[in-house]
Amino acid sequence: MPTATGKKIVTSENYIASHIGAEILEKGGNAFDAAIAVSAALSVVIPHTSGLGGDGFLLARTPEGIIAYNSSGWSPKNLKAEKIGERDPNSVVIPGLVDLWYFLEEYTTLPYEELLYPAISLAINGFYVGKSLHHAILNTVKLNNEWYSVFGNKRFGDFIKFPKLGRILKEIARDPRSFYEGKISEELVEGLHKFNVPVEQSDFSEFHGEKVNLIKINYKDFVVHEFPPNTQGITTLQILKMVEISKINSMPYNDIKRVNNHIKISTIAYEDRNNYVADPRFYKIPDYLLDEEYLAKRMIDEGVQLSLNNGDTTFFAVSDGENDVGLVQSLFYPFGSGIIIDDIVFNNRGYGFSEGNNKPEGRKRPLHTLSILYAEKRDKESLIIGCAGGDLRPQIHAEVFEYYSDYMMEIDEAVNAPRFMYLGNKVIAEKRLGIPATQEDYYSRNVGIVQAIKNKNGKIIGVADPRSEGVVIPVR
Repeated sequence: MPTATGKKIVTSENYIASHIGAEILEKGGNAFDAAIAVSAALSVVIPHTSGLGGDGFLLARTPEGIIAYNSSGWSPKNLKAEKIGERDPNSVVIPGLVDLWYFLEEYTTLPYEELLYPAISLAINGFYVGKSLHHAILNTVKLNNEWYSVFGNKRFGDFIKFPKLGRILKEIARDPRSFYEGKISEELVEGLHKFNVPVEQSDFSEFHGEKVNLIKINYKDFVVHEFPPNTQGITTLQILKMVEISKINSMPYNDIKRVNNHIKISTIAYEDRNNYVADPRFYKIPDYLLDEEYLAKRMIDEGVQLSLNNGDTTFFAVSDGENDVGLVQSLFYPFGSGIIIDDIVFNNRGYGFSEGNNKPEGRKRPLHTLSILYAEKRDKESLIIGCAGGDLRPQIHAEVFEYYSDYMMEIDEAVNAPRFMYLGNKVIAEKRLGIPATQEDYYSRNVGIVQAIKNKNGKIIGVADPRSEGVVIPVR
């Protein structure tokens, strides 16, 4: 079911994970309980997208206000590289997802042993490979012998187990910080050393994510929020603000003039991203990047041709009727760095470093593609939108939100509507959009996989992108 409405909702990119989240809500757990269970389950069943070796960001709308947590990892303190390759050992940063689970302890109501049990069972007892993991394996060149022994000969419908991951999840269920302090982290550090990752025990033990304040703009009668740098959330807001200033949102959505102007706006926003977005602990991001006067002047420029990459990430959303939670987690590239320690696939987030303000440095977070869009309208209507999409995320967030806010589509229609994407060297578009571009399938994973929830006066609508194997499950 790609769309559903109810008092409580779970939507994710994977049917098993959605079912697990719904079970937690049925047991009386809240949205934070369900979020941990879904996050852990996704870490097992679609390990090419995310997991214990990757990062996570959480955005929650609660009766007390907005909660936003950035648990993106920092580089090892002994990092010496000036340039980092796609699957380079130097691309591994300290994974932050488990720290995000630890942060959520103050908001959960059920014990972690109960919340992680479904994921532990999947890892130890096994599950059938889904289409998403199947395609990721087929599309990945053999990364190393360890990767091949775990994934290389698995195909859709095959049975797969991760017993070592199950053992580690059991330890985490007792104490999430054990992933960073103690025997687990010692084993992981020792294993990473064998792959020449310059990590030390203290890189794990001293790591914590952080609560952050969202950045925002006004767009028509909405207030639109995104995560601040080190994420590219500001790029989404720049695109939307320039769309509003230029008034191209008054044109039909498939008008080629609108599309061409949207592409130009995107190139300008990405150019600013590459010039300014970095870890704010190392570099102060200019205050004026969302000012209308600044953006109006920038729109005179043509922008520059860029190199943009899709990524493999997963986003899900949960609502218990009072709390709406969105969580995005990622390794970056499919199977991240390709380095696997105890069934844990490690990220290659360090490939997000570039040069200048975003150059590689020890204990620094790279420019991060992950973010979540939150929009509200007079406190009676709110949206949480997230996706898989790598560098393309700002375009995906903007297009889906524009469909909703400018073209009078309901949120499920906005997610389903045809998208186009600027990739730097070309423009791709789903065939049903009907514009001159490199044609994709009618529903293509290459234009992003979106999940979303809408809350209007307590009525929840959840959407799972038909471009994935995800489902929405309502709970009474």
